[in-house]
Amino acid sequence: MQCGNCGKQLPGDVKFCPGCGTPAAPANFSAPAGGQPATSFGDAPRPPLSGIGTAQAGKKSGCGKILLILLGVGVVILVGLGIAGYFGFRYAEDKLKSSEAYTLALRTLKENPEVAEKMGEVGETGFPLGAFNESADGTGSAGFTMSVKGSKASGQYEVGMTRRGGQWQMRTGRVTLAGGDVIDVWPAAGAEEAPEIMDGDDDSMPPPPPGKGGPAPGTVISGGVLNGKAVSKPAPAYPAIAKAARAGGTVVVQITVDEGGQVVSASAVSGHPLLRASAEAAARAARFSPTLLSGRPVKVRGTITYNFEPPQQ
Repeated sequence: MQCGNCGKQLPGDVKFCPGCGTPAAPANFSAPAGGQPATSFGDAPRPPLSGIGTAQAGKKSGCGKILLILLGVGVVILVGLGIAGYFGFRYAEDKLKSSEAYTLALRTLKENPEVAEKMGEVGETGFPLGAFNESADGTGSAGFTMSVKGSKASGQYEVGMTRRGGQWQMRTGRVTLAGGDVIDVWPAAGAEEAPEIMDGDDDSMPPPPPGKGGPAPGTVISGGVLNGKAVSKPAPAYPAIAKAARAGGTVVVQITVDEGGQVVSASAVSGHPLLRASAEAAARAARFSPTLLSGRPVKVRGTITYNFEPPQQ
């Protein structure tokens, strides 16, 4: 064996050249041209196993795409549910607000003079929350609460109603203002509440046939607001003193109609004092068709309203 640096002949068992100290090359080592040995540490680098790295990267990318797709589908579903809920709410609100019960309740509210005084002109109303029930036999009931907003104040309107003979009637109506004040919309303040049906009528049982236990003589039923049921409704005179004072607004008159459709009593329960007498006189002159219960005429108690527009200056 020869030293690769100085060329000195070396014994076969030495590890370093005694002359120059250069490490002795192994017996099977061959130096390249130029005299400098080529050294190698460990095995040559091996190429990565085919498919391992690329498969993992591809799997990770596929999971990300699936998550993005699921997220997009979830967003679309949520948006669709929101749109469906909004239009469903609007449909239910429009249906309720077009019902006869809601129309009567709102008209009664707007015609109340105390409401007009404290709330001003009623404009916006909220969604009526409660229960509505209409049966094919013409009966039903309703009880709901809704927010109301006037030009002067806002509040909550609570209503209770019944339906008989296909006609809705007010039972109770009350507005609680934001400040805590309470307005009795129906019956109006100062009015004597008329019972719905007196002298023994039961909604839970069908009316007896004519001539077999029908309503007793003198039976009085409640007719609610009677403006639309009048066959003749003369307009009230506008008193000169009321014109001079520019008095106006709505006057509510409670009346009793006998079996023949004649008004036998009339008493104003709300409205400007200068207009009440004129409204009562007009109410006494009104005429109605006879009201039948189980085929027999009965008396009806209800209200009739008159609106007075003050003269323009």
